[in-house]
Amino acid sequence: MKLNHEQLETIRLELLKVKIYYTDIQDELLDHVASETEQLMQKGMDFNTAFSQAAKKVNPEKFQMDVLITTHLAKMKSIFKSFMEPMILIKSLLLAGFILAVVHGIGFDVPFAIKLLKASFVGIGAVLMLASFKLKALNNSKLVASWNSAWLIFCLFLPITNFGLLRSVGFDPHTILAFTSVYVSFLFVNGLTLTIREAQKLKTV
Repeated sequence: MKLNHEQLETIRLELLKVKIYYTDIQDELLDHVASETEQLMQKGMDFNTAFSQAAKKVNPEKFQMDVLITTHLAKMKSIFKSFMEPMILIKSLLLAGFILAVVHGIGFDVPFAIKLLKASFVGIGAVLMLASFKLKALNNSKLVASWNSAWLIFCLFLPITNFGLLRSVGFDPHTILAFTSVYVSFLFVNGLTLTIREAQKLKTV
């Protein structure tokens, strides 16, 4: 049984009362709950009863969390797969080379340079998030996940890229700096690339 416009609007307004933070998830949730409601009405239930049961079955908060986890995992997988994309790899190596040239040119102490590099990544991420908020782009979960995934991978790598730890297992400071420059550059280029791609998709919708 197909829902009419009034019934769909009732579902939409009720779902707006739930804390769903992203418009694309709101649309997906509306489709999901409407579909469940239609199936229950086909079994003979009236609209109100069918909608009530459908909403309980779907569980909007859990639905949003499941979608966010799935989206972030997919983006993280894309980041690792993109290591084989020639342009992303080239851009990452060029950025890493530029960073190393600046560090050596200025004469930064290696431990300080690594701390500065990591802090810069976090700072740039914060600026991008603020810019997205100002542009009202944070209401799209896929766009948010694009940069978040790079940031999450960065955080996961922090324990194993600790300067003291790497020194204790035998790596010299300049090797650690080179490695840190490459992986931070790779995550930065990847996060930015994924974010731009998602932004372009939104413009075509």
